[in-house]
Amino acid sequence: MSQLIISMGKTSYLIAEVVGFFNYEQYPLYYNHKSFETLKETREKNQLEPINTISMICTNDSFTSNKQAVEDWLKAQHLNIDLQFHILNQLKDISSAEDARIMRNLIYSLVYNCYKQGNSNKLYLCLSGGRKTMSSDIQQAAYLFGCKAMIHILAEGDVSFNLSAAPEDIEPAVINKINPVLYQKDIPASKLAELIEEEKVYFPEPKIKGNEYIYSDSETKFLNQVEELQTKQDNLTINYYTKLRYSEPSSNFQILHLLNPKKIQELKNNYINGIDNIKQDLNWLYKLPKTDLHCHLGGFADTEGLIKIAIANLKYSGNTLEEKKLERSTINAIQKNDLNKLKAIWKTISTRENKVRWLLVSLYLRCFEGKEKLLEQVIWNNLLQEDNFVDIGLENYEEIGDFQGSSLLQTEEALREICKQLKDDAKKNNLLYKELRCSPCNYTNNLKANEVVEILYDELKDAECIFRLIIIGSRHKSPKILKEHINLCKELKEQSGKISDFICGFDLAGTEEQEMQETLSLRETILPLLENCLRITIHSGETTSVQNMWNAVYNLNADRIGHGLYLQDDENLMEKLKDKRTAIELCPSSNFQIKGYRDYSINSTSKMSIYPLKQYLQKGIKVCICSDDPGISRTDISKEYWKAAKMTEGGLSKWEILTLIRNGFVSSFQSKEQKQELIKKAEQKIMQLV
Repeated sequence: MSQLIISMGKTSYLIAEVVGFFNYEQYPLYYNHKSFETLKETREKNQLEPINTISMICTNDSFTSNKQAVEDWLKAQHLNIDLQFHILNQLKDISSAEDARIMRNLIYSLVYNCYKQGNSNKLYLCLSGGRKTMSSDIQQAAYLFGCKAMIHILAEGDVSFNLSAAPEDIEPAVINKINPVLYQKDIPASKLAELIEEEKVYFPEPKIKGNEYIYSDSETKFLNQVEELQTKQDNLTINYYTKLRYSEPSSNFQILHLLNPKKIQELKNNYINGIDNIKQDLNWLYKLPKTDLHCHLGGFADTEGLIKIAIANLKYSGNTLEEKKLERSTINAIQKNDLNKLKAIWKTISTRENKVRWLLVSLYLRCFEGKEKLLEQVIWNNLLQEDNFVDIGLENYEEIGDFQGSSLLQTEEALREICKQLKDDAKKNNLLYKELRCSPCNYTNNLKANEVVEILYDELKDAECIFRLIIIGSRHKSPKILKEHINLCKELKEQSGKISDFICGFDLAGTEEQEMQETLSLRETILPLLENCLRITIHSGETTSVQNMWNAVYNLNADRIGHGLYLQDDENLMEKLKDKRTAIELCPSSNFQIKGYRDYSINSTSKMSIYPLKQYLQKGIKVCICSDDPGISRTDISKEYWKAAKMTEGGLSKWEILTLIRNGFVSSFQSKEQKQELIKKAEQKIMQLV
């Protein structure tokens, strides 16, 4: 038998408005409602049953005002509903805190009684009617003892109609002012309900007179029992959450520690391994709010994106004889599907000076419009297969990137086009924050370095995702070029206004061997950045020994380390980085492709090294997942979490993935206040998903 518990104020219309929603076949109040079909669908979709019993909770005044009208309505509409009035006889109204406690005691008792009898799955609660404290108490009772559903009745202004009238005779204009809303459904009883000892329960004892249950006792014994148990449970919960938070090597989002322990355990036991439930797991990963702290502008675009950038550049074409010859030969090779010829043409282009190469690259790529699959074969060839694209070395990996970066991004149009792609990608991946990095001085055939930055800022400033820029200086380039990027970063950071905020740090990249040989001179070179307290990330421990990481942290004052794959070789340094909270930017796909690691979904990698991600997590290192060069690696930031799971024995639990995501937010080059704001936003989205 379905039961409705409802608090009654001074008007009697509410009972008809609620019953009209649940019992629409017997009492079709909403048949002429503008949203009748939606209301009907809501009831049927959520399996809400017609009401058989109504328990009306009343003060003395509300009972006196409504009893006759409600009974007359029930009789006039020929509704077969058992009606009960639960009356606090000593309360004319709720006018004090003590009055509210007496009413709360009764509400809790009635809802608990349904739970005790095993009828919570047939219990419906109305949050409208009576004093606001009564609505609040009913809602809290639902969370304590469970119910099938809670319903609100919203109204546009004052609503009144003749209760005795047939529903079809009531003006539609009146009915359309009423909006029943399903507030929440299938609410389970809390752990506290199980802790109540039935033999010690003190229920208020009513005097029963027909359908009237009259309560004269002003004591709140049952409420006192519940509150005592709540205090004990709160203390246990605080101890549990404290133990949970400080017993784990890596911290997770604080709000997750407030979840039900069963839910926390579920997140810890639910693993993503990249083998089972692929579609479901990827869908979850894409929905999660994320950061990306290590993404190269010059390695971002996929084949479709490269062609669009190339087209944007073609306004600069001079239609020279060389250009026409290149276009004809490329189109001819495409038509013949001549892969060898296409590679030969590309090899010729790639050796040209950059002053002309960017336009020739654009003309070449433009010819592949609508032929993206063929372009993929040209660029990656046998590396299109994941089990082949492994352990190819940094030089071969960078060679793939010759199709983009400074070979293409030499115009305002090109930069604006790739920014559009960045924004689309951020939306697709639910990115809240992204640190993009590039070397603006490498994009200056048609622009000045500061103009490059200004264009990026202008195009990205209004994006839903917050974009920031890290200036890259390459240690394997000439000292002059490195100093140019250092000076550019310093000058832009010293400017007042938005551009200064847009620049969030400096990255020392390029061949690591150079750093090993020239650590002291590099420190002297970057000293202006250190003196201005700029945040620094350094590509380190990707292709050389852990000693290079030591240099990066202690001699070059790195705030974050890009890759850091060799950190596992030095336990002492690992402990130091944990204490310093120095974050490691792991990029699973590029790490797999350049250096080679085991992927547990690919049998041919079974003898390769174990990826250090899990070890870093267990040691409490602030490791975060990044995309590096998604266009080269054929990935995106969501797939990087999936790749990380595949490169971890047994996979990664959802709890661990959320820990990695949090590490991204706390390790960003933003102020403490900005980080907190982003984390709060992320937590709101995460709670909707878990």
